[in-house]
Amino acid sequence: MPNRILSRVLFLLLGGPSLLLAQPGSSGMAFLKLGVSGRGTAMADAGSAIAAGASATYYNPAGLVPEGEAPAPSQLMFMHREWIQDTRMEFLGSSISLGRDNALGAAINSTTVSDIEVRTKPGPADGTFTSREFTVGLSFAHRFSSDLRVGVTGKYLYQKIFVDENSGYAADIGAIWQSPFDSLTFGAAFCNLGSMGVLITEKTTLPSLFRIGPAYTFRLNEDQMVATVAADFVRILPEQRNYFNAGAELKLTSLFAARGGYQFGSEGRGLTLGIGLSYGMLVLDYAYAKISSDLGDAHTLSLALNL
Repeated sequence: MPNRILSRVLFLLLGGPSLLLAQPGSSGMAFLKLGVSGRGTAMADAGSAIAAGASATYYNPAGLVPEGEAPAPSQLMFMHREWIQDTRMEFLGSSISLGRDNALGAAINSTTVSDIEVRTKPGPADGTFTSREFTVGLSFAHRFSSDLRVGVTGKYLYQKIFVDENSGYAADIGAIWQSPFDSLTFGAAFCNLGSMGVLITEKTTLPSLFRIGPAYTFRLNEDQMVATVAADFVRILPEQRNYFNAGAELKLTSLFAARGGYQFGSEGRGLTLGIGLSYGMLVLDYAYAKISSDLGDAHTLSLALNL
């Protein structure tokens, strides 16, 4: 049937719509390689040791439990990203404190490619369709000691291209360790460990990955300026690709932050920049990334509400 043939061709050419979101590789659902917050994206997704709040459900679930003795405020966060080829990404996440040592998280992460033309013969398009991929996850984190936090996430995954659908399950597990040196932490996480079924004729391989790295926070003066530097080594397991992400944040006051980073080893992405604004319970973060090969720019905006 023409429609079935068309979807097969699209799948072979694109590897699923998510390959529009990252450099080519041997795995699908590539949006799972991309960060979910303005802060994390602006710092080049160097998030394993600085993950906190709702975005920790993506970077490292151990970050749902905060550093220090006091429980973190519960948080609700929404992220929107304008990517290449009419691609949009949305993230809706929450974190809920369960006292000093435990926390829960929930998140929906999705990507949409709109207005893909349907052609079964030369000439005008027969119509258009929208392809979608998303995950729904639940997370739990526990503080085992003043130095060690551990978290786990379970999630359901779904993708649809034209008339074909696919689903599966995956898990993340992570830990954050506070070193004996003040303000120096280390984070590590295995993400997207699981499997999906067959889409058309090919089994979708998840972008399982391992990230590990340090973060260090220090004050530049007593009251106003606080700096954080972070780095992650990232290994995409099925593709056998390595990346090195490095980012920095400078909080000039309690209201404003400037950020920057660089993703080494990526053919598609490099320099990232961003700012953050805080007022009361609201936190607004913006990130910019230049995409190579004249594919344009990526803009990420996230809004968090601390409760």
